[in-house]
Amino acid sequence: MTAAGVHRRRGDYARATESVRQALAIFPDDLDAREFAADMIFAHGDVRKALEHYKAILEIEPGRASVEAKYAKAVLELAEADRQRALVREMLENPMKRPHAPPRNPAIAAMLSIAPGFGHVYVGRYLTGIVLLVGWVLAWMLFAFTLDSSAGVSAVNRITTSAAAFACLACAIHIYAIISSAREADNTKRGRDPSEPE
Repeated sequence: MTAAGVHRRRGDYARATESVRQALAIFPDDLDAREFAADMIFAHGDVRKALEHYKAILEIEPGRASVEAKYAKAVLELAEADRQRALVREMLENPMKRPHAPPRNPAIAAMLSIAPGFGHVYVGRYLTGIVLLVGWVLAWMLFAFTLDSSAGVSAVNRITTSAAAFACLACAIHIYAIISSAREADNTKRGRDPSEPE
């Protein structure tokens, strides 16, 4: 067992495993040797098998603190591995499904939409937010471009039919951005994916 400990400290797990195997051949019921063997199994990545060995040791000696800590660590590692496998399986089976967004406040989303698109970015709908912002800016630019450029004409009289249409479009984008971002933020509070229909 001393040799096994020395080999483990040096990082030579193969020789450490061989030494502890020799110790178990001589004293098969020695709990220190069995714990060391379980440690080697754990170090080689077979967490489930190591967990079984730790559990068997605890059945013989329930209050063994070192084994309890290692048993708990193995349980946590297995649970995390199972969670990761389930997540990968879910992603493979439903590649188009988005992960749930964290809960967002509808009032904040609506306020951020004073600049259309920012509320959508807040709830995690980045592409929608960018499209709304670009569309809104473009509508106002086209509004300015289509104003009557005649000199001496009042500001109201410079508004052409096309300019009025682009102004209405910009306002419609603005109103849609406020209402839509608040609704999608509310969906995240209810635990729904914002991209899913109600």
